[in-house]
Amino acid sequence: MALRTFGIVLGVTALAALALSGCMEGSGREQAHVAPQSSAPGFGFYLMDEGPSVKLAYGQANSDNVGLMLQCRKGSGEVEITEATGTPKVARLTLVSSGTSAALKTRLDSGEGSPVLVASARIDAAPLAAFRRSGAIEVVRSDGRYPIKATSDDRPRIEGFFSACERG
Repeated sequence: MALRTFGIVLGVTALAALALSGCMEGSGREQAHVAPQSSAPGFGFYLMDEGPSVKLAYGQANSDNVGLMLQCRKGSGEVEITEATGTPKVARLTLVSSGTSAALKTRLDSGEGSPVLVASARIDAAPLAAFRRSGAIEVVRSDGRYPIKATSDDRPRIEGFFSACERG
């Protein structure tokens, strides 16, 4: 009986250790979520058509690991920009592309998960228009910056997003 009880305790301990390692692994993914790099494997731009709205996300395929998200109601010309900050200390967001920049007024959304900066801009704002042409954009936060460069596979998705925002 004591050997059976020991086996059960050992099994439960192993399951608990496995669960904890999964938690630790998840926090590593959140760190990657904070500052994606344009050269990171699996990162790219992904277009999501959601009927009345469209989203362009930069992150890892088939995951919630998204650093930058552009979203608009089709035909509105207004873009909501969200960026995963990972920390509530970040209070500023600037987009830079091809020598143009725009410091965006932001609010911090600290709902579920990591805090997210939320801003808005017109689709024809200088850095967004330059990003559309060049495929390159840099995200600057008060705690750092990261460049993103679209691949040739990403370019049609970027154009699809801008076209949907303009014309619907």
